[in-house]
Amino acid sequence: MYDLQSIDLRELIEIRRKIHAHPEAAFEEQRTATLVADYLRACGLDEVHENIGQTGVVGVLRGESSGRSIAFRADMDALIMHEENDPAACQHVSTVTNRFHGCGHDGHTTMLLGAAKYLARHRHFAGTLIFIFQPAEEDLTGAQAMLVDGLLQRFPFEEIYGLHNYPSVPKGEFHVNQKATLSASDTFNITIKGKGGHGAVPEMTIDPIVMAARLISDIQTIVSRNVSPHQAATISFGTIHGGSAPNIIPDSLTLSGTVRTYDANVRALVKQRMQTLAQSLAQGYGGEVGITFSNGCPPLINDPLLAAETVQGLNVLLPEHPSYLVNTPKGPSEDFSCYLDHVKGVYAFLGQGDTPMCHHPKYDFDDEIIPLGVAYWISIAKNRLTYQIL
Repeated sequence: MYDLQSIDLRELIEIRRKIHAHPEAAFEEQRTATLVADYLRACGLDEVHENIGQTGVVGVLRGESSGRSIAFRADMDALIMHEENDPAACQHVSTVTNRFHGCGHDGHTTMLLGAAKYLARHRHFAGTLIFIFQPAEEDLTGAQAMLVDGLLQRFPFEEIYGLHNYPSVPKGEFHVNQKATLSASDTFNITIKGKGGHGAVPEMTIDPIVMAARLISDIQTIVSRNVSPHQAATISFGTIHGGSAPNIIPDSLTLSGTVRTYDANVRALVKQRMQTLAQSLAQGYGGEVGITFSNGCPPLINDPLLAAETVQGLNVLLPEHPSYLVNTPKGPSEDFSCYLDHVKGVYAFLGQGDTPMCHHPKYDFDDEIIPLGVAYWISIAKNRLTYQIL
């Protein structure tokens, strides 16, 4: 049976806090990547490769006999934001201006390093483990960068697993969604062109502000009237820019926002309806409306059989820390989904309890859950690679 005391928690806490104090944003992760690569080599992994997808690191660990190949992935990048934790209470506070590990990637990296060390010392499994330390998750481009750099061709794997801390989940609990887990992320930009003029004689203008107000209202009906109530979608406007004075109707304005969906068909439907409503608005008011989409990552969908097996394995290995198979997709997005376009896998959440939410300026990863995160990876190795814990 796995013993939570069998890892060097003091060493892992030191690593986690060192990473936290020196945060690096997307594709800046040189210092973090070097720390990761050096640690993996010291652990005795068979191969360690750097600069995959610019700043990513990949470690390869082979078991005592041949078998399937599975991948474990952790993200390394920090947020571009200011940390507000008190240095007196949090001595590992960020030392880098406008960089902050406010999402727990320092903890994710540390937990996977702990698992790599444990598994390298206990190679009683059949198969190969691929340890992926990914850059640039926060801007949803790191996974694709590693894939374009030949990740799957150079380090083939059949399954992939991920883990994220989650403050609103009870501390120490694992939640694994049966299927839909995180949303697809798409950004839209809208340009509305009318005919400017004096605010006192609006009849001589084509008012793009009125057009924008109507379009915002109409687009909100897509979720309530076009998307099935058994499915989910979110459309949010984030910016509106236009106009220069209170008594001048402008010629044009721009809007932007985000679309979040959990199903490929719903994702296409929402975009198609937005285009149709924009065209109808232009025709009805006599102006012009252009809408473009920047596609982000696809929805993150767990493999249901692997999800159930993951929960079962965790409950056997960690009976005092309950794991649940749930059906509660969350709103944010994660480019782990890009890997799932190629292979099946599972993305789980580890509860951190009642702490500030990720991306809050006073968030900090809870070091007490590090042993549980290490156990998550060991549990998967045990179940998927005929692993024998000694």
